[in-house]
Amino acid sequence: MGIAIDVGAVMRQLGSGRQNPLVARRYRGVLATQHALEKGAEWHWAAQAGESDAIAGILIATGPLRVLGGEGVTVEAPAATLCFLHPHRTVTVTAVAAGSVMCVWVPWGALAEIESGVRAPSEVIPPSTLGRGLHAFLSSLLTQHSDPTVYTDYLVERLIAEMVFSVLVEAAPRGIVEGRKASGIDRARSLMLVRRGERDFDVTGLARDMHLSVRQLQRMFAAEGSSPADELRRARVELARDLMSDTDYAPLGLAEIAEHAGFADAAGMRRAFALSGLPSPRVVRRTARPGGASALAMQ
Repeated sequence: MGIAIDVGAVMRQLGSGRQNPLVARRYRGVLATQHALEKGAEWHWAAQAGESDAIAGILIATGPLRVLGGEGVTVEAPAATLCFLHPHRTVTVTAVAAGSVMCVWVPWGALAEIESGVRAPSEVIPPSTLGRGLHAFLSSLLTQHSDPTVYTDYLVERLIAEMVFSVLVEAAPRGIVEGRKASGIDRARSLMLVRRGERDFDVTGLARDMHLSVRQLQRMFAAEGSSPADELRRARVELARDLMSDTDYAPLGLAEIAEHAGFADAAGMRRAFALSGLPSPRVVRRTARPGGASALAMQ
């Protein structure tokens, strides 16, 4: 992720030392916090000059917020609306009513890729399926105590970064993405990326999240010479390979890697590797470079 965000860094960036969080939990390079907000409380988010240590944030408040962007335009953000704090924009957020706010803070290096294909969204992001998923996940992290481990911290870090990235892609102004117009298939792929580690997530679940029938979803992918099942399988293979090459996951067996990557079992992961033109997971893991991508290229 590049940098490990701490509460002090966020508070300094907000320009106020009195907004002490009720809860603060760090998962390697990302931070989740919950704050109490008094009516009229203001957060002044200053534009950051650097890139390597820049921080982006997503806020989700229980009450309405008033957001003043860098262009001098004020936008009302109803309760449960997502507020995006871009690292290079100056923003002032005011609590219209007393309440609380959940926040996730992510290194910009994990998200900056969004601006290589689409323009990052404005400060106020309307509720959506992906946004509600992020809200529910943050609520679970901040309200349910659990004993962290290096494995859960790694997974939570990855999942938060992927969910935030997907929310930003979905909310970005529709434009040209990699030479073509953004479409429903981009949203489907974002959902796959977010949920690929869930073993019970399948093509039927993707169609339900997209508010499409399975046949409609299949036709959408077929228009690009693909299928949702094939792309979901490849996304899980990619995740499994990433886990195999990460030294934090060295103690895990292949069955545990398969579980974290969304496969039903190790045999299912082995079949998926074969369908992707790869050697067995055991061989892939043995030839993986510590801390980096596998030496074997995806066929």
